[in-house]
Formats: sequence, C-alpha cells, structure tokens
Amino acid sequence: MPGESSTERQFSSPKLCTIVYVLGVEGSMHHGVTPVLRSLAKMQLDEYTGLPYDVKYANRELRSAIFGFSKNDRTIDNPTMVRHTMRRICPANGAHHVIVEDLSFPSGEADDPRTYRVHRQRWWYQSTMEQIAMSETALNHPTNLYAFYEAYSPYADIRFVVLHRPYIKTVASHMDYDGTVEQHSNVLRGYMLLLRRFLDSHPRTWTLVCVERMTSSFHGDNVESRDESRRRILSMLAEFLGWDHRTAEGCHDCYDGWEESGRDHVGELGEENMLVLLEHMRTLGGIWPPEVEGAILEQKCGL
Repeated sequence: MPGESSTERQFSSPKLCTIVYVLGVEGSMHHGVTPVLRSLAKMQLDEYTGLPYDVKYANRELRSAIFGFSKNDRTIDNPTMVRHTMRRICPANGAHHVIVEDLSFPSGEADDPRTYRVHRQRWWYQSTMEQIAMSETALNHPTNLYAFYEAYSPYADIRFVVLHRPYIKTVASHMDYDGTVEQHSNVLRGYMLLLRRFLDSHPRTWTLVCVERMTSSFHGDNVESRDESRRRILSMLAEFLGWDHRTAEGCHDCYDGWEESGRDHVGELGEENMLVLLEHMRTLGGIWPPEVEGAILEQKCGL
C-alpha cells in the first residue's frame, strides 16, 4: 500500500509476485496444461538476482482464502485475510514468486466434502444458461472472480490462462456429474457465459489456449506438427507472462507428463445425447470460446 516499505508489509511487490490462474470450465484438461505451465515457470530466472522463480501450485493458503477451504468463513475480500495470505504466498525475501492455481468452474459435485463458501447447486440443472450465469451462487462458486481480482490485484500481477477444449469432449469428461448429460451440459453453458462476461470486463489480463492443438490426435500423429504447435504455445505463454521467451525453446521436459484420453467420447455419449449437445452448441455462438486479438493459430479454436 502507499507509504509502506516492503519490510513493513512483509510481502513482495506485484513485480515479484504473479498469480497465474489456469481458467476453464470443468473438463477443459487443466490436469494436462497446468503441469506444462509449471515446468515453464520453473525454468525462469530472476533478471536481477539470477535466482530461479519460487513456484507454488495449489497453495493451501491461497485456496483457503479464495475458495473457503479449511473452513475459512471470512469473505474473500477481507483486508486482514488478504494481507495475511500475501505474506504467506509472496514473502518479501527477494525471490520472484509464481503461484499457479487451476480449480475449474464449476468444481466438485453438489455434495463435495470440501468446504467451499458456496457449493455446486442442484437447481442449476433445470435453469437457463442466463439464469445460472446471473445467479449469486454461480458467481461465487468456486470463487467470485471479480472479488478475487479486486482484492488481490493491488498486491500481485494476476494473469488468467484460459483453456478451451472441444465442447463434446469437455462435456463427456465428467458426464456423470449433474444427473444427466443434458443437465451437465446446461451447467457448463452457464459457466461459459459467466466466464466470458468476466473476461470481457478484464481485458489484457488473459490469454487463450486451444488445448486440442497440444494433442497428438489433432495432428494425426504428425509429431513435427504437434511439437511445433506445442512450442508456439509455450512461446505465446512466455510472452504473455513476461517470461524469458528463450525458455520456450529450451523446455524439453515441459510435456513429459502429458497424457491424452483414448476415450470414444461420441460413442460414450450416444446419439440422443449428441443431438442435445449439438443444440446446446448452437446457443454458444459468439460466447465461447472467447476470441483473442492478434491470435496465433493455436488460439483460433472451434467450439
């Protein structure tokens, strides 16, 4: 805050504290992309000290603060809690801190044992996408993005890496959630609208990755084509996050943990569900996926 030294605050300035939220609806392959981003982050060196970045993932302190885990019943923007959290995740020790978070929207089932401030709601199943996106429950599950950004952006550089995966595969990924495939798709549509509105109101804080272009199946097992797409994605992410672009060329192990689904999503869904999903997809035109100005090929996603 103005007039305070870093010693008095006991946490780093925003220049040395970055929160990267890997943002997407449930089923967008967070589990595949987040490890890639973490590997890239760990390759970064502070330009002044030469020390590697301090990289944290799924940090317990931050998750308690923004999601309400560990039975945290304080509001997300409670000033005392925000400052306490920043002292823990970005201490003023001279290091450049990067905190990676990737909890999906929505997250967990309605009876999830984790102590979200607001849980997934069963009434969403029969609601319109507009009703879901406008509801206080959806706006606050798993966290309120608007309140999170407003509360933490004075203390950290907050960036969002938005994921898009083809809609059919996204829905099929957790198709047993929300009772039926149609209801699950309905919930995801509501969240796509909710996320799009947040992104539109926070330009220049986010970028987009078409996850499908990272997969071998998209490239027809053409390894050279796949590797070039993966390299371009790393380069784009490094540039967006203000990291050393040369690390995109040298991150040879960034994709070591990458795993692809071999599921027959269309076959699992069946013809009746596919007809429903195709109708739902028509309602998402112009809403999802969001468009990026100056997009590279790997950011031009089809629904």
